Amino acid sequence: MSKTLLVLEDGTIITGKSAGSKKDTFGEVVFNTSMTGYEEAFTDPSYAGQILLMTYPLIGNYGLHKKNFESAKVQIRGLILKEPYFFSHRGKNLLKFLQENNVPCIWGIDTRTLTLKIRQYGTLKGAIINRSSLDPKRLIKDIAHRPHPDTENLVSTVSCKKIILHENHRPYKIVLIDCGVKKSILKELKKFATVIQVPFDIDSKTIDSFKPSGIVISNGPGNPEHPEIKKTTIRTIQKLIGKYPIFGICLGHQLLGIALGLKTYKLKFGHRGSNHGVKELSTGRVYITAQNHGYAIRYDHIREIRFDWINVNDSTIEGLSHKHLPVFSVQFHPEAGPGPFDTKFLFRKFINYCAQAKRY
Repeated sequence: MSKTLLVLEDGTIITGKSAGSKKDTFGEVVFNTSMTGYEEAFTDPSYAGQILLMTYPLIGNYGLHKKNFESAKVQIRGLILKEPYFFSHRGKNLLKFLQENNVPCIWGIDTRTLTLKIRQYGTLKGAIINRSSLDPKRLIKDIAHRPHPDTENLVSTVSCKKIILHENHRPYKIVLIDCGVKKSILKELKKFATVIQVPFDIDSKTIDSFKPSGIVISNGPGNPEHPEIKKTTIRTIQKLIGKYPIFGICLGHQLLGIALGLKTYKLKFGHRGSNHGVKELSTGRVYITAQNHGYAIRYDHIREIRFDWINVNDSTIEGLSHKHLPVFSVQFHPEAGPGPFDTKFLFRKFINYCAQAKRY
């Protein structure tokens, strides 16, 4: 296999082996600490705009199976591995998967050192370059001056383009605002209700016309305070608060917080993995959760808002609720795809809110 370069905005150049697509790719370099679940990670829409570094050294050893995908296609822009396993006899082998999905991969590098760099300095813009003839100094300069992927409206690239009805003859009807929803979230919701999946820029009047039992705001990629998201999704959420029960997940948690008057900020290196501890403040109980996000909500005193969950590692906000309305959100992924199922009860909590609502 041919050589390739990983070039970072801070001037770091790493040489490794190439697999998959021979195209060059640019993105935000982030790491995921999960030991399993690479199929779900590669296809999670929350990774749009990012080059994914897997900290677990051996990836691909149980093949890839379409039934485990979190969306219809691969969402990462590139992949960084220490030791890929290209010879799995179960499912599709990793090399073929990368080639068929046009994903560039650099491997055979010291992923531990690179992870420590990101932990110390934060996520970095970077590029996987397969053309060794290019001038490295010029590459570094180009990457440093290139706009960050979060300046793009990444949600628009992963949201559905039209309204999709998932009917199952349950007594409740939920509108799912799709900011890049994972299939495992949709699967959980369909256990309880007919789900109307709508684009991120849907207007509140259209949602009202469905007469839903409740609203779910999904996970997704990018900056929650992107101007286009503020003009569309957040404005719609503001008009829905007080009308329906609302449940926000991951990016949806951040968007709901903004709609309620809170601000967000970018984390140094984010939370990405299936082993993040969170504490429920009302009980003192700690749950292990799956997470994938690069932003968090700022602590601020707003009389109607209660902060219900915190991260046990860095004390960031992991969940909030409205004190008087059936409105709540969590930063982690209660559907746990992949990960532990500790917090799936939150879907039942939301459905109970829907049952108590006047409209359904």
